[in-house]
Amino acid sequence: MPTRPTINSPHIAFCAFLSLLAFTACNSSDRPGPTTSRTNASADTITDSALAEKVENSRYEGNPNAPIWIVMVSDFQCPYCKIWHDSTLADVRREYIATGRARLAYLNLPLQMHSHARVMATAALCAGAQDKFWPFADSLFAKQAIIAKLPDAEPTIKATSRELQLDSNNFARCRTSRVINSIIASDLRQADKAHIQSTPSFFVGQFLLEGAVPYKNFKRAVDSALVIAAQKH
Repeated sequence: MPTRPTINSPHIAFCAFLSLLAFTACNSSDRPGPTTSRTNASADTITDSALAEKVENSRYEGNPNAPIWIVMVSDFQCPYCKIWHDSTLADVRREYIATGRARLAYLNLPLQMHSHARVMATAALCAGAQDKFWPFADSLFAKQAIIAKLPDAEPTIKATSRELQLDSNNFARCRTSRVINSIIASDLRQADKAHIQSTPSFFVGQFLLEGAVPYKNFKRAVDSALVIAAQKH
């Protein structure tokens, strides 16, 4: 299994010139959605460990030797997650991920208030099993408003899988596997351990940012994290 980024505590002190602003976020006083799902232990065409490793690697982006992690804790049905995805992610990718200065990871926090979030998270991970996590994630955010109005997200998810030319049989088997359920459960435990209950939230090196943080503020946090990382080496 690849090494996952560690998010142990949200109680992080920013540098003096950084202010923790109250950006808008999705939140709920309820705990995240249930961790139960359909399971089929014999459904996978590859071993559980191989599937888990492939899925985990699919949602990491950037140089494995980058000095810092950027961990986005997100919910595909959260409108503020979409705002950040649409307004800030491309700049972060261009300036920090593509240049090898930071590595990006996606952590699922499907909130109970969003009825399709868990299904969307499962589908994105299984697209990752076919090396399409990020394209599937992009498509889910693009279709968020449509999915929110539907009683069932399944038709849209299946249509998206066809658009990305996923193997339909493997995609379906993956979505019922115990491996995917276990990965989402692990994500929920990590978020709970860090006391994160709103989306989007971001761990940038040792800093925590919450809400749809504008790029200029996000950049300040990343640059500070890079300075601290350099000082440690």
